Amino acid sequence: MRQFAERAALSAALSLSFLGLGTTAAAADTSSSLPISSYRDIAVDAAHQQVFLSDPFGDSVLVTDYTGQVIKQISGADGAWGFALSSDSRTLYVALRDAGAIAAIDTVTLQETARYDTGTGAGAYAGPTSLALAGGRIWFGYSLDTWRGALGSLDLSGAQPVVTRGQGLDTFRGSPRLAATPQDPNTLVAAESDGNAAAVAVYDVSTGQADTQAKRVDPGPDGCASLQDVALTPDGRQIVVACAAAHYHQVLRTADLADDGIYTTNWSPTAVAVAPDSTIAAGVYGPSWPDVQLFTQGNSTAYTAWDFPEPSDYANTTLVSGGLAWAPDGSRIFAVTETSGSSSLTLQVLNHPQVATTVTVQAPASSPRNQNLTLTGKLEAPVGFGAGSTVDIWRIDGPMAGEGTLIGSATVAADGTFNYTDQPKAKGDVQYTVQYYGDARHAYAYGSVTVNITSD
Repeated sequence: MRQFAERAALSAALSLSFLGLGTTAAAADTSSSLPISSYRDIAVDAAHQQVFLSDPFGDSVLVTDYTGQVIKQISGADGAWGFALSSDSRTLYVALRDAGAIAAIDTVTLQETARYDTGTGAGAYAGPTSLALAGGRIWFGYSLDTWRGALGSLDLSGAQPVVTRGQGLDTFRGSPRLAATPQDPNTLVAAESDGNAAAVAVYDVSTGQADTQAKRVDPGPDGCASLQDVALTPDGRQIVVACAAAHYHQVLRTADLADDGIYTTNWSPTAVAVAPDSTIAAGVYGPSWPDVQLFTQGNSTAYTAWDFPEPSDYANTTLVSGGLAWAPDGSRIFAVTETSGSSSLTLQVLNHPQVATTVTVQAPASSPRNQNLTLTGKLEAPVGFGAGSTVDIWRIDGPMAGEGTLIGSATVAADGTFNYTDQPKAKGDVQYTVQYYGDARHAYAYGSVTVNITSD
């Protein structure tokens, strides 16, 4: 059982380290200066380990690797604003506000392969700014003029591209931000704020039209002025908004936009991103509190946080609006920051710490040999367990059985529970040990139970 002891020691060390971290701020793991001075959106391409950042006033799309090292700066992207990455990660769609178009960029060659005119006109009060994939189309937010915004869609499923405009009218004062999730493909969320009360709307886009399901102005317990970012949880049931005038990140129920909780951050929320396992990354603007905090869905208290280093006594490092994105495997967060008093932008890479994990195992106190014996148990951690997680089951038949035998594995359900059925043949005390080997987000853990095996 030497491996059990070694792993247990490692687990204990990890547990002490990460439990001690709690909500104490930690530094970024890597920090890389960016050769751009403007920013509006970020997209993470897991298939090719790339990060895309828009540079609207530099008319470019910057591409880095997962450490922030520049791979390429794609020029000719007029007013590059918002992104949408195809489900197969082969194509990055870019809203080109100053061209009144949507560009398609091949994520392998990093070349523009197509450009689709949206018919909106071009410029600050016309062209598309935000993109989302929903209902089999590319949806875009754009401005009708200086006082009104609307939704449009680009359908690429036929022989020719089809653009539809003029949806979501009389809801937005400017070009709305969009959010969608693959798990709820026909739901589109749009939100906009011109510095005053935000307007949020939910649409069913299954028919190709934006059918309003819910609409609300100035949402949240204390309202929502100066909306900075919006995200939809993977299950499509909740919307998280970052409103600069609030003291926390607000949660809205997608079905009717009713208040559905908060994430306790601090003054001036500026960004939010939700991982595929529903972990919430919430960021704020300001040097006096943690810049980025992580929450499990539905838990208002953060379980870990980061505070970006300050370059000097006279300058601050602050998170930019909409400046957070998760790697799809949940292993790290990408944060775009700026230094006060300059136009310097930095990509901070925050490696997600492994969290302390426990395994509990239950079984009958005794059981007849050669009969089915069912073990039940549960993995528990501040962060949920993804699909495909498993635990290994080891059995030790009596004190002279050595290190034990690996007898099988069990699949872990979404709530962390598992079960395994064995037919022990040896009489006497039999020990079962369940091992979870951990992953990018969870520390190694194990648990044991002893059962007295009696005669048939």
